[in-house]
Amino acid sequence: MIPATAHFVWLGSWFPWFNVLAIRSALERGGFSRVVLHHDEALAASALGPLLADPRVHFRPIDLEALCAGAGVAPAPFAALMSELTAPSARSNVLRCLALAAEGGVYLDTDTVTVKSLDDLRASGGAFCGQERVARPLRWIQKRRAADQLKSWALLGLRQAFRLWPRGYLHFRMVEGLYPLAVNNAVLGCAARHPFMLELLARMVKVPPARRRVRFALGTHLLQRHVADYAGAGLVVYPPEYFYPLAPEIADHWFRHHARHDLDQVLSPQTRIVHWYGSTHRRRTMVRLAPDYVLANARRQMLSQLAAPFVTEA
Repeated sequence: MIPATAHFVWLGSWFPWFNVLAIRSALERGGFSRVVLHHDEALAASALGPLLADPRVHFRPIDLEALCAGAGVAPAPFAALMSELTAPSARSNVLRCLALAAEGGVYLDTDTVTVKSLDDLRASGGAFCGQERVARPLRWIQKRRAADQLKSWALLGLRQAFRLWPRGYLHFRMVEGLYPLAVNNAVLGCAARHPFMLELLARMVKVPPARRRVRFALGTHLLQRHVADYAGAGLVVYPPEYFYPLAPEIADHWFRHHARHDLDQVLSPQTRIVHWYGSTHRRRTMVRLAPDYVLANARRQMLSQLAAPFVTEA
């Protein structure tokens, strides 16, 4: 069984409230007995709020050698890899996999809200990840066929139209079947030292130095290749409604204000996690996501409606 531990990785001293939201929702709704926050810099107590008083939350400074020892992998290749990476997202791609290989559990990005228990997913053991609907999957990029490129541009344009259309998140359902499925690494789960994760780590250190800093190279693109190639047992790939109920860019509607919205039509009985794609939003937009803002907007913004219970329970 996959341990009831949720792992988060945060790099930097700025600790926004949406991190607190992600951790609290995981503890309150996800069925986890503890959360481990892996961090590289000192975090201000004022930013951590109720997390400081919760004995289920463990703050762990990143120790690369300890993570490698727990995962049973040689530290030197990973130290060399990390020394080349400067972008926090790239470094996090490596650290999340090391943490899961070392201890097992479920990794969650901090731009997530947990809405339902993952106990049944963990009980199946092995390893899991989830799919999202994208306009440019890696397999299309690699083949470089003109037909695939044309399809990508058409899908990008169509998606942009639904992103801008008021309540376009509902109408997108009519065309979402046109969009290819691809795995994302914002939610990952596995038992400790599971072969799927160990093989993924082995592939990471083999990525050519010239590609290591390329966006998505160590993250979603490598995971897409690995899932396609993996021949072992125990891997489950869940469809988008489990973790990514709104597609990239369409997820802009989590932040949009609507005279009315239909959260019950966005979430399904299978939805465990809402990944709201923080990387697509400007920092000033994300900073607004704070308790006062959430309570003021819970009736006209879907993300605030999701977040509101974790303000009132604070």
